Amino acid sequence: MESGEVNVKARDLREVDEQESDPPSDDEYSLGDPFSIEEMGAEFVFTTPETCNPTPPSESDAANPRNSTDDTSIRKVAEPVREIYDGAGEVLSQSKSVYESWKKKSTSGTSPYTPFTSQIDYGVAKWAKELGPGDTALSKLLEIPGVVEALGLSWRNARQLNQIIDHNLPHLASWGRLEFKLDGSDQVIECFYRDPLECIESLYGNPVWADVLHVAPERHYTNTTKATRIYNEMYTGNWWWRTQKKLPRGATVIPVVVSSDKTSLKVLSSGKEAYPAYLTIGNIPKSIRRKPSMHAQLLFAYLPTEQFTGTTLSKNQIKLAKNRAFHYCMKRIFENLETAGKDGVELESGDGKVRRCHPVLAAYVADYPEQCLATCTRYFQCPICQVDSGKLGEYGESDKRSQGDVLQKLAEASRASTKADADNILKEAGITDTPVPFFSDLPFTNINQSITPDILHQLYQGLIKHLTCWLTRVIGPKELDLRFARLPPNHALRIFKDGISGFSRLSGNEHRQIAKQLLGCVIGHAPSAVVRASRALLDFLYIAQLETHTSQSLKQLEDALEEFHKHKHGFLDTNARDAENFEFPKLHSLLHYAPQIREFGSTDNYNTENTERLHIDMAKDAYRATNRKDILPQMVLWLERKEKIFAFSSYIEWRLGTASVPPVRKKASARTYTDYHWITLSKTPSVKNTTLAQITLAHSIREGELQRALASFVAMRQRYLRVHHTPLPSSLVLSVWYHFKIANLHLSQFAVLDDFEESVHASPARTPQRSQKVLPARFDTVLVNETWDGQDMGLRGYRVGRVRAVLALQPEVVKSLFGTADAVQQLAHQTKRRLLSLGRFGKVSI
Repeated sequence: MESGEVNVKARDLREVDEQESDPPSDDEYSLGDPFSIEEMGAEFVFTTPETCNPTPPSESDAANPRNSTDDTSIRKVAEPVREIYDGAGEVLSQSKSVYESWKKKSTSGTSPYTPFTSQIDYGVAKWAKELGPGDTALSKLLEIPGVVEALGLSWRNARQLNQIIDHNLPHLASWGRLEFKLDGSDQVIECFYRDPLECIESLYGNPVWADVLHVAPERHYTNTTKATRIYNEMYTGNWWWRTQKKLPRGATVIPVVVSSDKTSLKVLSSGKEAYPAYLTIGNIPKSIRRKPSMHAQLLFAYLPTEQFTGTTLSKNQIKLAKNRAFHYCMKRIFENLETAGKDGVELESGDGKVRRCHPVLAAYVADYPEQCLATCTRYFQCPICQVDSGKLGEYGESDKRSQGDVLQKLAEASRASTKADADNILKEAGITDTPVPFFSDLPFTNINQSITPDILHQLYQGLIKHLTCWLTRVIGPKELDLRFARLPPNHALRIFKDGISGFSRLSGNEHRQIAKQLLGCVIGHAPSAVVRASRALLDFLYIAQLETHTSQSLKQLEDALEEFHKHKHGFLDTNARDAENFEFPKLHSLLHYAPQIREFGSTDNYNTENTERLHIDMAKDAYRATNRKDILPQMVLWLERKEKIFAFSSYIEWRLGTASVPPVRKKASARTYTDYHWITLSKTPSVKNTTLAQITLAHSIREGELQRALASFVAMRQRYLRVHHTPLPSSLVLSVWYHFKIANLHLSQFAVLDDFEESVHASPARTPQRSQKVLPARFDTVLVNETWDGQDMGLRGYRVGRVRAVLALQPEVVKSLFGTADAVQQLAHQTKRRLLSLGRFGKVSI
C-alpha cells in the first residue's frame, strides 16, 4: 500500500469464477457492466464512444436506473411539491412589451440599429463604451484621415457619440444630486442618487428575464406529505408569504434588496473613497442577479464619504455626523417607496403585463459595520437580536429586535429631560442616537430582521480567519506550513508551497482555499476537542453555502454550530485564543443563519461577494474613466452611458431574433443527487502507441500487474459478450491520457460554485516541449463509490484510491478481441491492484 492510502476492505459487487463458462445474466450487469475480481482486487466499468455526449434518460429508466439498459441514463430529479399563494401577482392588463414600445418610437426607418446607421456603426460604439480606451484616445483614433469613412461611422469623435447615447437611447433611471448641511457644521455634503422606484421599474420591466420573473410566493416540499420544506429562491422563504398576506388580493410583492459598502477607488493606495449603494429585486432569479454581466443590480446612490476633517467636531461628534448623514440621504432617496409600498403602483413587466406592485424593503446586505449603521445598532451588539452584553460567545437564542422597538426607544430618548438620560436610554437599548432613521416610514419593513447572513465577512474573513490563527498556535506555524506544503496538488486547490504563516493579509479567496485543506493539516497533531470544533465549524461553512436547503439541511447546520460550541473549549485549553472567551459578534451571527435562510431563501440570494464584485465596475472602473477632479458627476455619466449601451444591445438582439434568456438552474432539493458522472477526454491522447512495459515503468505500476489485470478484464468481457476467447496480442499498444475531466452530476444539486466539473491527473514525471523544467509526477486521489451505496453526504460507502493511468485500447485491438470496436473504450488503472474505469455511470466521486 502506498503512503497516504486508506486500507478499506471492499465488498465485491460480483464474484466471477475464472473457470466459469456461462456468461452472467443481463440483469446482473445491466448497470454499466461493473466487474469485481476477488483474486486481483480489480473493478471495471466499461464505456462506449458516446460517453461525452450522453442522451437524456427515459422516465422508466430514470425511475429505476438499475434496470436501465441505456448506459447514459441519469436519475431523474424529482420536482418539488409546490404550494402557490392563491391570488398573488394577478395581471390587471396586457400591453405591448417594452421592446415593442421602443421599436414603435424608432422614427428612422426599420433598421434595428437606429439611431446608428449600420451594424458597424453600432458595433464600434458598443466597443468604445464597453471595452474602448477612453474618449480622448477614441477621438485621436478617429482623427486619422480615412478611419471614419472606412468604417462608415455616423459620428466623428467621442463627443458626437456621447450626444447620440445621451439623447437618442432609452434611459433606465435618471440621476439627481442632493446637497445638504448638518446641524452644527457648515460643510456642504453631496450625494448623487437615483429614485429607487425608477430603478425597480427598470429591473421589473426588463424583457430579458420577463419569462422567469417570480410574482407570487411559494412553499416547496420534498413530497406530498409536506413534512420537509425546501428553501431556494427568495420566493420560497417565509418572509414573502407573510408579507403577501398583508396586501390586498391580486397584489404583487417586489422584495427590494439593498446593499451598501465603502470601497477605495485606488488599487494600491488609500485616500479616495466611494460609497456605492446597490439595489435589486427578489423577483429576478438569483442565478441572474449573481452575474454582474446581466446588470440585474443597479447602482442607485453614491452616498457621502465626508470625513469632517478641519472642523471643530470631536471624534464622537464626527461619528454621529456620519451616521446622521447616511440616514438623511437614505431617507430622502427612499421617500417614493413609502407611498408605493403602502398603496402599490402599477408596473409593467418586460412582456407587457401590468400588475399592482408593492415594493418593500426585504433584505439589507452588508458587513457588520454597515449592519450596525443601517439598523442604528451600537458596535459589539447584535443588530438582529437583543443578546445581553457578555453572551455573544454563548450558544442559545435571544429575543429578536424589532423596528418598532427601535423607533419607540428613539422617541423616548428624544423626550428625555437631559442628554445624560437620553444617552442612558439608548445605551441600555443598544442603539445609536439617530433622530430620523431612513426606515422609519417604510411600510411592511422590519429593518432588524432584514439583515442577512454574510458568507464573505462573517465566515471566510471572520471565523475561518480566526480558526486559522487558533490552529496555527495549537500546531505551531512551522509545522502547519510544512503540512500545507506537503499536500499533493488537486483540482481547484491552491498549493501553498511556502505555507500560510508568511501572509500578512489574506483575501476571501485565499481563506476559501485554506478552508478546503485546513482540517486535513491538523488531524493527528491537534487535541481531539480542537479537531472536533474545527470540523464542526467547517461543516457549518459548507452547509451554509448550499444553493438549496431543506428542513433537514438546516437542522444539520444548527447541529454543526452546536457541536462547535460543545468543543470550543479546546481552543481555550491550548491557549490558542488570547481572550478567555469567544465574545465577538461574528461568532454570534452564526445563530441567525438558519432562521434567516427560512425567511429569505439560501445564502446565495444575498451574498456580499456580489457587492464586492460590483465595486470593480461601478466604482473603480468608473473612477479610472475620470480626470480625477470632481469625480462623482463624471462617474455617474460614464455609468449611465454604459447602461444605455447594454440595454440597447439587448434590444438589438431581440430585434434580430438572437436574444436568449440565461438558463436558470433548478434545484429540487438539497438531497437530490445522482450517482452518475460524465467524463471528458481530449481528442488527442498525451501518449500514442505506447506499450504496457513503458506504461508500467513511467507510471510506477508494479511489474506485471497491469498486464494481468488487462488479461483478466479481456477474459471476463468476452464471456459477458458471449464471444470466442481471444488472448491479448503479444505486441499490444495503447493510448494514454495524462488528464481528464469528470462532471459529478449530483454535485450540481449541492454546488457552492456553478462549475461542478473536476479535473483528475495521472501523469508521470516529464519535461514539456519548449521547456527545461521537469514537471513532477502527479497521480490524483479520488473517492470510489465501489459498492453503489455511497451516501449523498459524508464518506460512508466510499473508498480512497489513487488514479495511476488513464488508457484506451486501440480500436482494431478491441474489434479483434470483442468483435466490435464499441465494446470498450477507456480504462483507468488505480493503485492497490485495482483497475477503475471512469464512464458515464462513473463510480468515482471527486
